[in-house]
Amino acid sequence: MNILHFSDTHLGFYDFDKVNDSGINVREQDVYDAFTYVIDQIIATKPDLVLHTGDFFHRPWPTNRALTFALEQLKRLESLNIAFVVIAGNHSTPKNVATSPILKVLKTFDFIKPIFEERYEQIVFDEVVIHGIPHINDTERQKAEMERIVPIVGKLNILMAHTSIGIGYKMDEYGEHVFPEEKYPLLNQFDYVALGHWHNFQKVKNLKTSWYCGSTERMSKSEALSEKGYCTLTIQAGKISDPEFHPIPARSWLVLEIEECHKKTPLELMAEIQAFTQDNVLDGAIVSVFLEELTDVQLYEFSVINLKTIFREAFHVIVKRTPFAETKFVSALSRENLHEIDKEFAGFIQSKQDEKDAVRLIEKANYYFNMVEER
Repeated sequence: MNILHFSDTHLGFYDFDKVNDSGINVREQDVYDAFTYVIDQIIATKPDLVLHTGDFFHRPWPTNRALTFALEQLKRLESLNIAFVVIAGNHSTPKNVATSPILKVLKTFDFIKPIFEERYEQIVFDEVVIHGIPHINDTERQKAEMERIVPIVGKLNILMAHTSIGIGYKMDEYGEHVFPEEKYPLLNQFDYVALGHWHNFQKVKNLKTSWYCGSTERMSKSEALSEKGYCTLTIQAGKISDPEFHPIPARSWLVLEIEECHKKTPLELMAEIQAFTQDNVLDGAIVSVFLEELTDVQLYEFSVINLKTIFREAFHVIVKRTPFAETKFVSALSRENLHEIDKEFAGFIQSKQDEKDAVRLIEKANYYFNMVEER
């Protein structure tokens, strides 16, 4: 028996306000292309079972285009007799009962078994039992549903969940849940734990069979260095293999981060930037440029406009620059000598304003600092 596991397709996601010749947001099309690639692989390899572990859509109310695209692609699988189980993730789960769950529309396909009603469900096949725990908004209800999860003796048991297994796998998103640590022993009772939410392919540390397969497209700087793709597993002699990762084409995301720029001359800084442009393929890539602790002269010479000109071959350039004086002031706030914050602030203001405005702002700041000390 062959299984294909993919996740976090985020159909309907868009970004950067750039459209293609068809008038579709380019990043939205990237997500559609990645999904189509996986559907093509399902058709080519014909697995016995397909698992999707959440965030099928990017929003609980996808656009007409995202919904139409999804139904058209799934229609291609209808005649293949492949069981397809999908659970709801935090992006696809409505925050209130007035909104109908979008995954309910997938019940129109006989071969698709969507699990979306914020409760634990079992789907029993010949030798395999799928245990699905979708995203549940209410934490207490989530804990109660987890108490119902019990592997079936004599069967191969697969648990599907969309969650963070510890804070190291959090996406810093509204409404996301962290799997209760006291329930970790339960996960080790399963032959395979198919996870969604974390966007990188990764085995969960210290757990026997728990794996994230990652998302199908890069969506943030934190995913720049990770490949995107899907996983396949096989069942032989009553055992489930470890997942094999299959990368798929995804838009590249490059990151240039230079610290302590104030210690470099403008020529040295430019040489480092140009070396980066020569060592990487910029065409079609998203590029994040982080220049930290820039002097006033460097801020002028390496303006956002100038940097975007240097990286003009890229699809999109994200620039973040940190002034040296600002960095000094912020770092001062984290020191133990907070009683000197008024002096640090005064020095910061004097470096940014003319004398008249600086005096006025410092006096105003000292008024508030004194109020805090009196309390």
